[in-house]
Amino acid sequence: MRRETLVCDTSFVGHFLRRRRQPERYAHWSETDIARVRAAILAISIVTVAELRAGYIQAGWSSRRVADAERRWAGFSPVLIDDPYLNEWARLRTVAWKTGIAISDNDLWVAATASVRSRVLVTCDRDHLRIARALNGEVLFFEPPI
Repeated sequence: MRRETLVCDTSFVGHFLRRRRQPERYAHWSETDIARVRAAILAISIVTVAELRAGYIQAGWSSRRVADAERRWAGFSPVLIDDPYLNEWARLRTVAWKTGIAISDNDLWVAATASVRSRVLVTCDRDHLRIARALNGEVLFFEPPI
């Protein structure tokens, strides 16, 4: 049986990794959906890699903490951006603009990464739900903890 590949956005990666340390905060997440994620090949856009690194640079993390974070998300396969992704980003930007959806450029890059590959986009970001109909794949939404 072929494993499903899921494209995870930055919000989900952060929450998914924090869930290990604080499972009680994520008790509302569906066990069925968690099992789906655990059984899948997890991919991330190169934009997510950049956002994660920017986050710990801005937070002033120590080199030890950065190395630990890099090890934790090393299991996610990064997806590079090339011409099909550029075209899909432009299409999604236009759809968002025409329909009055305010969504960040980075969120569109991640959405384009999933859409080009017709993959499920896993997110904790409601902005992706607003553009979901324009994607070539499903959006699997996990409500972030309060």
